[in-house]
Amino acid sequence: MTDLAVITIDLETSLSDSFSTGYLSVLPFELNQSYRISFNQFLFFKKGKGRVGVDGAAYTVCPGTLILLAKNQVYTFKTNHGLEAYSLCFGDCFWEKTPASANNCKAALFNDATANQYLKLQKEDVPEINRLFQEILTEFESADYSNKGDVLAAFLKILIIKVANLHALLAKITDQNDHKIYQRFIDLLAEHYQVSHDVTFFAEKLNISSRKLTELCRKHAGKGAKDIIQLQLVAEAKRFLQFSSSSIKEIAAMLNFSNPYQFSHFFKKNTSFPPEKYRKQVTGFGI
Repeated sequence: MTDLAVITIDLETSLSDSFSTGYLSVLPFELNQSYRISFNQFLFFKKGKGRVGVDGAAYTVCPGTLILLAKNQVYTFKTNHGLEAYSLCFGDCFWEKTPASANNCKAALFNDATANQYLKLQKEDVPEINRLFQEILTEFESADYSNKGDVLAAFLKILIIKVANLHALLAKITDQNDHKIYQRFIDLLAEHYQVSHDVTFFAEKLNISSRKLTELCRKHAGKGAKDIIQLQLVAEAKRFLQFSSSSIKEIAAMLNFSNPYQFSHFFKKNTSFPPEKYRKQVTGFGI
């Protein structure tokens, strides 16, 4: 059997001042090359057809498709038939330039990225989104001037609000205080999923009851707090299995499972695959 090399490229250094945009044609979409990003990214496809994998899920892309990628996600192009797309990347420090009124839209889209990863625009909505990407690119490529960053931030705010509206996410943001608590939970989970898998742990940090946290999660994400924690653990486990050489024992320890058996039982329950079989399937390598 021929070994399949799995290489992950960290794209962090490609950003200037935490913001970058460009128009990508066929060559940048290399097949079976895995990219791990440390910023937030939009890919809006203008031409061609292909298939992209994001953290184990697969999506068909074509003109009018918008792919949303949150920092630390990994994506790979599986097929590419003349793909061309706008790419827009921004870091959290650049987002701080935008007015606070847009924060809920950004949080709704990127803090639960797996629920919002793929958006196929309606035909009538494509021209407006295309125009926004083109205007942002034109502004980005123009000569530097005072407050240019603020102008780009304003464009980014408009784009995210438009996308959030198209994704019917704004309707979910009804109680601002509750949503802020939910957003804080997602942030805490990203920071502490290796510390605890317990809903109570996160509820105590938020100064609310476990029941209240579960209610907020069901309201804003359609699933309970325990389910969201488990989804985070499964996503991280898949990344370790696919993109690291760590043993099952080492991965179990890194994810704070008491032993490899507990980790293997958890992984199989949530994916239908033992970790060893999943790794071999996605990489071509055994343990």
